[in-house]
Amino acid sequence: MSPSLRITAGTLRGRRLIVSPRDVRPTSERARQGYFNIVGERIRGARFVDLFAGSGAFAFEAISRGAASAIAIDTSRKNIAEIESKAKEWNAAVKAIAGDALTVRPNDEVDLVYADPPYDFDRYDDLLLAVDKFKLSGQALVAIEHRRKREPFTAQPQHLVEKRRAEYGEVWITFFGRDR
Repeated sequence: MSPSLRITAGTLRGRRLIVSPRDVRPTSERARQGYFNIVGERIRGARFVDLFAGSGAFAFEAISRGAASAIAIDTSRKNIAEIESKAKEWNAAVKAIAGDALTVRPNDEVDLVYADPPYDFDRYDDLLLAVDKFKLSGQALVAIEHRRKREPFTAQPQHLVEKRRAEYGEVWITFFGRDR
């Protein structure tokens, strides 16, 4: 039996996403809950983007907790097909897009962005600069997951500054917000 991820809160709470361990390395439930605790009430009505979406767990969790919409972007067409299937089955406002997180840009303004690159990912500055080009709302919050012993960000984005870092074992989540 394939492992699964559980949606932890909201209208989809308790529902499960099947995860192929070969294709996806999901964020721990603890780190996912920690992220949403930090985001707090910002999620209500937010336009959410899940980069390197994998199973789409962050997008579905965002919708479950009250986001107005979510976009899940992943290079795997198999993952995208599974996200689309679950979105339809659960009647969830999750749009799945097959593409590279460094080049695909949402057309609309976004409020929250979560990026969970693969462990061997080494283009964090490129990722940060790519997200900096999104149409970000004035209160936008961007979170990028990375390994603990790595200081991956040296780029100087035009619109984003580091706001905080949360630590969950070997995983860190660095948060960026608008510079004003």
